[in-house]
Amino acid sequence: MSPASDNLTPRSPAKRSSSGQPEIQPLDQFMASGNTGSGSIGPGISRTVSGRELEKTAAARCACYSAFSDLLASPHEIDSRASCRDKIGIGRLVPYADGLDDIMRELVSAEPLHLKSEYSRLFEVGDQGAPAPIREDLMTGQKAGVREEIVRFYDFFGYALEEGFAWAPDHLSVELEFMHFLCFRESQADKDVLSSQLAQVDFTERHLCNWVPALRERVEELAPGTLYCRAVTALSSFLGKDLAWQRQTINTVKVTNKHE
Repeated sequence: MSPASDNLTPRSPAKRSSSGQPEIQPLDQFMASGNTGSGSIGPGISRTVSGRELEKTAAARCACYSAFSDLLASPHEIDSRASCRDKIGIGRLVPYADGLDDIMRELVSAEPLHLKSEYSRLFEVGDQGAPAPIREDLMTGQKAGVREEIVRFYDFFGYALEEGFAWAPDHLSVELEFMHFLCFRESQADKDVLSSQLAQVDFTERHLCNWVPALRERVEELAPGTLYCRAVTALSSFLGKDLAWQRQTINTVKVTNKHE
């Protein structure tokens, strides 16, 4: 397997295997310039997407989202070290995936017991609950409808979680896996490609960039310099830049009624 290869086949977080794939090209040329994925966002308004080469941009972003999902999965549930080992090298495929490869190398070399201890101490266990909740619902104050909207996204696109993970659809690793799933759908260029593209920007805005920056601040305060701190910090940066890249490819147009 080449260092730049990655398994781009969508999978639930309980099925994290890796196999070889063709090398993916960088996104540099696309960076030179700067809720269900429906093209319609209101009466007389529609969205289109342009300026993407799906076999390059979608596949590279798909691989990065999968890697971040692996990094932030609970080591109590999944041993992501082998999967991350196979993904080392994909950080160079996207110009804003800063430090991703180095973080994966560190996780690969870490002892499982250490990973479990650090993950629990930061994300799961505390006198007043998790010090830095890694679930959107908890991190955002358990606002009404958050989990329900996430599940609607999953159901609309046929993203089914295995029973052991269905209780936490708002877990950060699961949300990132869903983005991996949407990017894979986009890379296949099927008839619903626009829906997959628009769902990515909608989900990123509503269910990732709305809380991951706050999680980053919390983790940087509680555990500066640690593996999981660097992972969350790198992810927060990646999400912000990826959202900006997505937005620059989306065009909002006014649909004129031919009878007007």
